[in-house]
Amino acid sequence: MQEAGALREEVAELLFELARSLRRRTHPVRQGELTPEQFWLLKRLWLRGPLRIGELAAELGVTPGSITVACKRLERAGLLQRERGAFGDERVVIVSLTAEGQERLRQWQELRRAYLVELLAVLSSEELATLRPLLARLVAAAEQEDGVRNAAR
Repeated sequence: MQEAGALREEVAELLFELARSLRRRTHPVRQGELTPEQFWLLKRLWLRGPLRIGELAAELGVTPGSITVACKRLERAGLLQRERGAFGDERVVIVSLTAEGQERLRQWQELRRAYLVELLAVLSSEELATLRPLLARLVAAAEQEDGVRNAAR
């Protein structure tokens, strides 16, 4: 029987390979639809809601000028909107997702989900019934770890 540590390493590598396959097949950056910066910008707005250009730049670790260029391109593509003069100050620009941008992000999520469902079709009902509680335990452990880290901040 394989040593527990070696078996965990092997399973971890298989999970990484599954994640890589998912990314190759469904990620908008991999599909050439967006640059990585554009994707993370949209994703940040999806998670946080409207943000000022400066806040967005700080959160993504890039310059405001770089964010402005990316925002202009995404605005032309209809995925986000920029609003000037927020809070009565013309220098302040608030960026938010458009309905089309929100829908595009939902479509990318659904594409990932559909690909995973397609992959899971190779497993029998019994195998899926075995896998489900195991994955639920891993998710719970990850969420607990996230909670511990967030509490330490």
